[in-house]
Amino acid sequence: MQRILLIAVAMATGLVALFIVGFYFYERPTILKVAAPKGSESQKLLTALNQEFMRTHAELRFRLVPVADVHAAAKAMDDGAVDLAVVRSDIEMPTNAQTALILTHKYAVVAAPPGATYANIAELKGKKIAIIASDSSAEGNQRLFEAIETEYDLPPGSLIKRPTTAADLSALLRAGEADAVLAVGGFNSPQLAEVVQILAQSISPPGEPVFVPILESNAIAKKFPGFESTEILRGAFGGSPSRPASNVETIGVTLRLVARTDLAYSVVGDVARLILANRAVVAAAAPLANNIEAPSTNKGEVLPTHPGAAAYLDGEEETFFEKYSDVIYIGAMVGSVLLSGIATLASRMTVRGYARFDLLMEQALTIIKAGRDAPDLTCLDRLELEIDDILTQSLATGQIPKLDVHQLAAMSLAVQQARLAIADRRAVLLKLKIES
Repeated sequence: MQRILLIAVAMATGLVALFIVGFYFYERPTILKVAAPKGSESQKLLTALNQEFMRTHAELRFRLVPVADVHAAAKAMDDGAVDLAVVRSDIEMPTNAQTALILTHKYAVVAAPPGATYANIAELKGKKIAIIASDSSAEGNQRLFEAIETEYDLPPGSLIKRPTTAADLSALLRAGEADAVLAVGGFNSPQLAEVVQILAQSISPPGEPVFVPILESNAIAKKFPGFESTEILRGAFGGSPSRPASNVETIGVTLRLVARTDLAYSVVGDVARLILANRAVVAAAAPLANNIEAPSTNKGEVLPTHPGAAAYLDGEEETFFEKYSDVIYIGAMVGSVLLSGIATLASRMTVRGYARFDLLMEQALTIIKAGRDAPDLTCLDRLELEIDDILTQSLATGQIPKLDVHQLAAMSLAVQQARLAIADRRAVLLKLKIES
C-alpha cells in the first residue's frame, strides 16, 4: 500500500510540474521579429508600441529588425527572417505574408510651380520631374511613376525623372532643372507640406502651386493592384486661399503591417487587437498611430487579410476552450487512463493484500490445532516462531492493507489462541517428561 501511495504522489507531483511548466510557457510573452525601414515613422511607431506592451505586461513583444527600406523589409519576410514586416502595397509583396493592419494611406502629389498650366499629368510629357525620396520609399515612388507612364502610354524617357530630396528641391527649381514634383506621403505629412511650401516660394513673389490631377486614377488602380484611387482634399496643405483650392484626383498606396501566413492565427489576432487598443496611447510619441486602421476582411481582396486578423476583426476569434479543446480533450483522456491505471493497480494490490491476510489467518488457525497435537517441545518451538512471523507480517509490513477493527480483533484472537494452545501443550509435555 505504501508503494501505491508513493507512485500516486509521484504521478501527482509530475502532473503539477507539467501544469506549472505549461502555465509558464502560456503566460510568457510571445516575441515577434518585425522588419521596418530604419529611421522611418513606422519604426518609431513599432518602438512606441513595444514600450507600451512592456509597460502593461502585454502578451506580445516586438523585436525590431531595422532594414534599408520597404523593399528590404519585404525581402526579409520572403527569406523567413522575420515574423512581421512593414511593406508598401505598390512594391512587390512578400509571397509568404498577408495583411495584419493598414498603418496608413499615402497618396501621390504631383505639383508644379505657380503659373504652370498643366491640366492633367499627360501634359508633363517631355518635362523634368523631381521625384522626392521619402520615408525610405524612393524605389516605390519610381514604380509609381512608371505605372503612370504605362497608363498614359508615354514613351520611355518622355518624363525625365530626377530623384532628389526635399532639401535639394529649391536649388533644382531655381536652376530650372525641375518642371514639376512627385512626392508621396500621408495626410498631414510634414514632408509633403514642406514640398508644397517650397513650390509656393519658388518664384518671387510667392504664389500658389499648381496641383496636377491624375484623372485616370480608377483605371490605374484596376490595372495595378497595389494602387488605390483617392483624392487630395481641398485645403490639405492649409494656406489662404486653400491649397489645393478643390479636391484633386490622384492615386495612392497603403503602408501595411504584414504577418507570415504560417504564423498562428491567435498570435496575429493578438497583434491586431493590441495595436488597435494602444494606438491612441502611443499617438503622442508616434503620430502615425492615428492613421492605423483595420483592413477589409472580404475574401476577394487582391491583398488579402491574414485569417488571424480577420477572425479578430470579424469577432470570430476562438475562445480559450475552443483554441485548446483538442489539448484539453487529449489531456483529459490521458489523465483518465492514468487514474484508471492507478485505481486498477491499487485494486489489485488490495485484493492481493486481503488474500494474504486470509492466508495468514488460515495459518494461525492451523497452528492452534497443530499446537494442541505437537509431539515434542521442538515442534512447539517451531510453531511459536511461526506464530510470531504471522503476527509480524500482519502488522509490520505493507504486504496487506491496513487492518480494520474487526480484522485486527480476529487476528489478535487467533494469535492469542495459538499461543495458549502452544503454552498448554508445552505444560503437558514438560509434566510427562518430569514424570518419566
